[in-house]
Parts: sequence; C-alpha cells; structure tokens
Amino acid sequence: MAKMQGVKEKLHAPLYDAFHVSDKDPKKIFKDFMTDPRVIRFFVDVQGKTRLETNMQAAGVLPSLNTFEARALRVIVSNMRIAEKKKITPKGGAGGSVELESLAVTSESEILADLIYNSVISLIVGEKTMIEMPTFWFPSGAGISPGFPTVSNHGEPDPTATFRFAEPVFIESQQNFRVELAFPQGLPGSELSVDSPEKRLANVIGPLRIWVVLDGYLTRDVQ
Repeated sequence: MAKMQGVKEKLHAPLYDAFHVSDKDPKKIFKDFMTDPRVIRFFVDVQGKTRLETNMQAAGVLPSLNTFEARALRVIVSNMRIAEKKKITPKGGAGGSVELESLAVTSESEILADLIYNSVISLIVGEKTMIEMPTFWFPSGAGISPGFPTVSNHGEPDPTATFRFAEPVFIESQQNFRVELAFPQGLPGSELSVDSPEKRLANVIGPLRIWVVLDGYLTRDVQ
C-alpha cells in the first residue's frame, strides 16, 4: 500500500528488547551470555530474537522515517527458580539426613537485588547520554500479583508505578540509540561457577529474561 505524502499518525507503541539467559545448555550461566563482562546493551543485538524478546526490526534504529518520543523507561525481570541441594532429616530421625535437590524460591529477591543495586542504566541517543541512574530508579510497572509470596518483582505490577521522564526524549529517524545496563564494580558473583552452592546474579542459570522497555509515542507515515 502506498504512503500518503505528508500525512503522519501518532500512536502509543512502546519499544522493547531483552537479554536472554537460555536454559538449553545447563552448563551456561548468566555471565556466559554477556558479550561484554561489565555491560549489557539493549536495542543493539536484535538478530535471531523472537517477538517475545524484541519488537525492533533493525539494530539501534527506528524503521523507515519513523520518529519516537520516549516518555518512560522500565526494567522487567522474569521470574526465577534457583535449584539447590538441601539436607533433610527424615521423620523420626532414623537413618541420618538425606540430600535432596529442591527448588529454592527464597534466593530470587537476593538475585534481583544483585541486579538493581549493582548496575546503572543509561539511555543513549546518538552519542549523547539522555538519562543515567542506578537500575533501581526504573521499576517495571509489570509482573505477577504481589499476592504470590514466592515471587519477587522489580516494583509493583501496575503500569503507573514506574519512573516517567520530566521531559520526553526524542529519537529522530535513522538516529542510533541504545540502552546500556552497566556493572561499574563488576558483575556480582562473577568469580562463582555454575556448580557453586552460593547463587548470585553471575551464576544464575536460565530461563531468565531482562527486558528494557522504552514507553512512548511512535510517529509514522500513514499507508
């Protein structure tokens, strides 16, 4: 369908991209999926990702002559289940203790804290940093109801419960942009291996996704 010259439409169309820790290889952990040991870059590497992980068509630029008005930035972390071994004494105390593998849900909040309190988020448009703050400043505004005691969220699961920019950040057509999640003092637990009984962010196994969402308005040609 041909474009209507000089006619534009503006719609609420957030942009999102995810860092994915896959569970296909049980020997690969969080740090193995990072191409840079201190930084995760979003909206840059979009090849081979599904619609669950990104809605970007090209790396770091808007499609065609579209422009974008960013009003908020959100960081959403998927739910985790951390496998660990526990020693359990059978009822009656006979036969000593038995080592069983169980799913630990108590470590999830600690690993989430590793992420949000040890990293810094930067929104970069062109080569200019538009906003830069620790990750705890950008709650998700999404997630599972807090009525589930075993689930930890980065903030309240309410789309209004997130940080909004005082002034919108404009991304022009064909202008490069990205979001960086940096660990200035290193990735927490980077010295640990996948077999370590201690679970920190660096040695978490999948499945795990960290999404960055730029919430705002897309302006595009009318067809």
